[in-house]
Amino acid sequence: MSEPAEHSVSGIMSPVDLRVMQAAMLMARDAGEGARTVDDVEILGRVVIRLYAAGLVDPEKLADAAGTMTGVGLIKTLRQAV
Repeated sequence: MSEPAEHSVSGIMSPVDLRVMQAAMLMARDAGEGARTVDDVEILGRVVIRLYAAGLVDPEKLADAAGTMTGVGLIKTLRQAV
């Protein structure tokens, strides 16, 4: 999957942005890195969106980063903060 032509910093996501985030979300979820419940998957989605908004737009790297964050227990910390 190719990267978006331009990464939007305005907070408005294009269909391309959404497809990239969806691909990353599915890869991270399917890898099973800590997202076992519906709540975990929701938090994983939030992590993907935040990382994407911060500029991490490669779907594979995005999935790896989000999976790592959930796999090391950060997902519990984020759940408390949300």
